[in-house]
Amino acid sequence: MRTNEGDALISFSDRNLWISVTTIMFNPLFWNVVARREYRRQTVSRLLGGPRKGCVALALTIVGLGFFRDCWFKLACDSQPEWPFLFENYFLWLGYLCILIGSILVFSSYWALGFYGTFLGDYFGILMDNKVTHFPFNLIDNPMYWGSTIIFGGTALVKASLSGLLLTCLVAACYKIAILFEGPFTTEIYNKSNKMV
Repeated sequence: MRTNEGDALISFSDRNLWISVTTIMFNPLFWNVVARREYRRQTVSRLLGGPRKGCVALALTIVGLGFFRDCWFKLACDSQPEWPFLFENYFLWLGYLCILIGSILVFSSYWALGFYGTFLGDYFGILMDNKVTHFPFNLIDNPMYWGSTIIFGGTALVKASLSGLLLTCLVAACYKIAILFEGPFTTEIYNKSNKMV
């Protein structure tokens, strides 16, 4: 892809781009594999002395990996060529609006789910009493994932980065795949728990 001036819009030789791709794909794979293993074998709980400690350790790991992923995403956007099409002010303001909306979805999801609900506590046997159905879950399923995706898209718009928009599409695809695995598995966890009561 090239601009009118003949400059490439995406630099495929940029290592920041490929590290960003890797971290985007790795993170949901990692937490799904670890959480499922924990549910089946309680490896982390036994190692750390209980499910709550295990969940906190996984949460800290997820937050650390997320911070690392976000930094590489921003580095990739900064090290890639800007897309002149996105230089219009309305794209800039749309980007800031996306960041605001995405942040509201992410933080309100955390507030609604609490710490253990957010960080896969159900895989550690720390179950919620009831399914959360109020804001933002009454607007959209999986608001934390989609809010995060919207934040990535907003950041790409603010940075006028075509590669950032393409990376946002990758984020969305990875989260969609994660949802396809997590949704039915979480339902299965709660169904088994209800049968035991």
